[in-house]
Amino acid sequence: MNKKSTKLRGKPNRRTQIAIKLRRILFGQTVIVALLLLIQFSLYFIFLLRLQQFASLYFKVSIVLSVLFLIYLVNRKGKNEYKLAWLFPVFCFPVLGISLYFLFKYNQGGIWLKKKIRKIKTYSDSYIQEKDRVDEIHNKYPNIKDISQYLYSYGKYPAYEGTKTKYFCCGEDFFSDVLKSFEKAKKFIFMEFFIIEPSHILDRILEVLSKKIEEGVEVRILFDSIGSIVLSSSLLKHYFSVYGIKSKVWLKFLPVFNIGYNNRDHRKIIVVDNKTAYTGGVNISDEYANIESKRFDYWKDAGIKLSGPAVHSFTLMFLQMWNVQNKKNQSYDNFEKYISKKNVAKLSSTENLNNECGLVIPYGDDAYNNQEIAENVYYYLLNKAQKKVSIMTPYVIIDNTILDAMIFTAQRGVEVELIVPEHYDHFITFCVGRTFIKTLIESGVKVYAYQKGFIHSKVFVTDSIYGTVGSVNLDYRSFYHHFECGTFLYNTDSLIEAEKDFEKTKLECKEITLDEYKKISWYVRIIGWFFRIFSPLM
Repeated sequence: MNKKSTKLRGKPNRRTQIAIKLRRILFGQTVIVALLLLIQFSLYFIFLLRLQQFASLYFKVSIVLSVLFLIYLVNRKGKNEYKLAWLFPVFCFPVLGISLYFLFKYNQGGIWLKKKIRKIKTYSDSYIQEKDRVDEIHNKYPNIKDISQYLYSYGKYPAYEGTKTKYFCCGEDFFSDVLKSFEKAKKFIFMEFFIIEPSHILDRILEVLSKKIEEGVEVRILFDSIGSIVLSSSLLKHYFSVYGIKSKVWLKFLPVFNIGYNNRDHRKIIVVDNKTAYTGGVNISDEYANIESKRFDYWKDAGIKLSGPAVHSFTLMFLQMWNVQNKKNQSYDNFEKYISKKNVAKLSSTENLNNECGLVIPYGDDAYNNQEIAENVYYYLLNKAQKKVSIMTPYVIIDNTILDAMIFTAQRGVEVELIVPEHYDHFITFCVGRTFIKTLIESGVKVYAYQKGFIHSKVFVTDSIYGTVGSVNLDYRSFYHHFECGTFLYNTDSLIEAEKDFEKTKLECKEITLDEYKKISWYVRIIGWFFRIFSPLM
């Protein structure tokens, strides 16, 4: 390393820290979106003022357009609550509202991205476990044949035997284990995160990675440009390159209006040598590791470690996303270098079948596969329940499919328990979430507010036998807009640990009863009721 690069490793000086904080405030996602909307509405009203002499004609045309749009929307396939969310802006600002709707629907950037995703998935099909082996597992595990068949048929996510899993109840334990795995790496380390911020935990990770790079280990990092907006994408890429790390940015943010910015890479994936993988809710920032948090006393998050054949799916998911970001005419990676077809053949072998570790199905979801895979996994876990469903989630902004499933599950005598934050990290999201919580409480779902700090875990456990841990929130963004990932688990020891964690966490919670809900500030409830209309767009 040269002297210039060595300086980058040190702790940022006071001026740099202030600059980072100002950048977070000035260029945070909420501020950017608000400014874009302000510009759009300003241009719209300027346009109206310039056309005052045609006001009568304009409003007549607006009424006709609104009625035609209503007929079109009602007859389209899709969620009714999503349609309702569009009616309000369309009837208030017909031309702008209809224009925005079709910008979202026929986003050229999205069409381009969809083609690239489809192309890379076709290219990587030969690295997916053989169907004969998948069918054999389906027949061996009739209890979950339905969900296993669905995930393979519509996402190409096969089920695996012989994969050990380890559950982490907090970020500090998660990162401690990750660093140990990094130290054992021999060939490659892949990392994919929504948020990467300058932090002590990043320094510790880079310290280990730099040593592994000197030993010849290949390191790649894929990060989201808006999630990691504290530093510019180019600066963060340069920072990584100093250490010899290859990095790519997911949908680099540019100061122009682009509907494609709505589809963020919210996944959290770590892969080491195609032998060990991690996923969960954590990002690379000090608050996730509970090293330093100025917003909350404690940040509770969950993660899971996979060791064995199922890691193959996470390696493939990372390589697919990495190659989607290739420049025009740039060839794909040689996947054979990381997941050889010989290993795929071994995965497809019927010899030495092992069910001691239960069954594991890593899966992903995105806005372009015409399937709500992540939501359907949650829906399945609710409908599968016989005794109890334990859920930890930071947000509760759900569509009628999940809402009705949760209510019906509780009404048929299953104990449905939900742990959510007492405090908020996004105010409007919090307000809207509380309105859904009221509906759930009235229907028999027990909801608990985490008192110790903020809970960011995304965990579903059904009857201590079925479950999932991953990056998927209980909200529209995770279900319909973001790129997400998770691990479906059946009959694993990690599910027992997750259930124990739930019960232990419940001791640090306060139940939200209807009486407690009535104590919520009146303005929180009003804001929640109003913005609930727009929840599918949030």
